[in-house]
Amino acid sequence: MSGGPVLRDSKWKKGHASKNKTPRANHFFAVQISDCQIVEAVHNVHRTILEQEPELSSALVSPSTLHITLAVAHLSSPEDLVLEETVRVFSTSRLQTQQLDLHLEQVGHFDNKVIYASVKEESEGTEHLNHLSKSLRERCQKAGLTLIDGDRFTPHVTLLKLSKDPRLNRKGIKAVASHLYEKHVDCVFGRQVVESVQLLSMTDPKDEKGYYALKGEFHFGT
Repeated sequence: MSGGPVLRDSKWKKGHASKNKTPRANHFFAVQISDCQIVEAVHNVHRTILEQEPELSSALVSPSTLHITLAVAHLSSPEDLVLEETVRVFSTSRLQTQQLDLHLEQVGHFDNKVIYASVKEESEGTEHLNHLSKSLRERCQKAGLTLIDGDRFTPHVTLLKLSKDPRLNRKGIKAVASHLYEKHVDCVFGRQVVESVQLLSMTDPKDEKGYYALKGEFHFGT
């Protein structure tokens, strides 16, 4: 396991967003979900939905990009050193562990526009994850980093998102009918062992495995 924060090159442009507009999100902090059992369970949910509603294929989240978002941000310049300062939040966090054990079970939704796998609430891993998100947000604010999302943190792994394809709304598909995924509502997706937090780009090309471009990473217990 590598030690300390690892930062990658980026193509950010200098300058800051206008104070009169909410800057557009271009990066996010997350933990990756890649366990084989979880990925296969996600494939099963996707297959069930597509068998009944093929038009939703464009709204599915690729299993190669599965993750839990901790915070969404706008980064404007690498010279700010905000990135390095922010990633170091984990070195001063009370979370001193080598890994997080996260258990994914049950299918949930946000207004039936986003379908997701839930993270089991009553577990030590989820408690640490909640603390991690809170600590990260506090350090981001102190470092002057612009966070785009709200303060509420609901740990989840997105499986389908209608906003991925605006054409669906124009076709009259404004929500995902619950019967399309009801057979998987109580699905036990599996266990993910997480050893690091990643800073990922929303705008750079994905890597050779189809995952987001990695800009920084911090391994637990270092």
